[in-house]
Amino acid sequence: MSYGLRNTIILLVVLTTFIGGGWSYIYFFQQPKLEDLEQNVEQTQQELDQKQQKADQLPVLENQFKEATKFFNNYEKGLYPNSNEDNVYDFLDRVSTGSAYTEFTFSFSDSTNYDKYGIISMQVTGQGYYRNVINFMRQIELSKPLNKVSGVTVNPINELESYGKVNYRFALESFYDRVKLLGETDLTINNNLLGSVNNPFYPLIRSVKENEDNLVNVESSDLLAISSDKIFLLDQQGIMQRLSEGDEVYLGQLSSINIDEGTASFTLNKGGIVERVTLQVNNDDEDENESSN
Repeated sequence: MSYGLRNTIILLVVLTTFIGGGWSYIYFFQQPKLEDLEQNVEQTQQELDQKQQKADQLPVLENQFKEATKFFNNYEKGLYPNSNEDNVYDFLDRVSTGSAYTEFTFSFSDSTNYDKYGIISMQVTGQGYYRNVINFMRQIELSKPLNKVSGVTVNPINELESYGKVNYRFALESFYDRVKLLGETDLTINNNLLGSVNNPFYPLIRSVKENEDNLVNVESSDLLAISSDKIFLLDQQGIMQRLSEGDEVYLGQLSSINIDEGTASFTLNKGGIVERVTLQVNNDDEDENESSN
């Protein structure tokens, strides 16, 4: 074998060894790494896409956060700071003023705890004018502290000096904070919640009160003289009285003067029955009585 052929064979063997070793290294060592790298690149790209989507949503989320913060800061309700029922009593005492004034007492029933808040249960009883009672309950529920009124019972007081008043009773649930759920305590009272309230318990026909102020009793008086804006009469005690339109008399007022006919008309409310009584100068026997409901 010539020297040139031998060297050629040796080079071919070496080349084959390098090629085989390189292929084996690439196939058995580099290829798995390349596959792992490709998989990592794919996962990384997916994560990048997801994060980019979240980044694209950032302006929207910022606006939503601002709106939520504004809503939270201006939330119309608040919670009592703790389970001390004195906080509730102080609030009710502040509510019960003006057109919402009633005389009331309350008794503690129980307190229920939840994860982030609790409920104080009480019974409230009292007495007041029906309109005031309604305003009292409205302001309790519509003011800042979270209160719930239920089980309302109302009974009228049909006594001469107490027409329009009622006895009332209701259950009150007051919610208090345990973890500062709604931030700092705010016990603001919302006033100006008044509405037109008709008292269904007010009797249509009532007893007539006595003439304790000794006002002019029209039906026991005599009309003596009349002018364009005044009348002169003798009252039930024989005392001369001078009245103008709108002046108060027993059970009503002087409503009109007719100088041409020489008459004076009075509107009287006799316990829910409205009457119009007309007196005429020097004509006591022809007094007119007109009644209307």
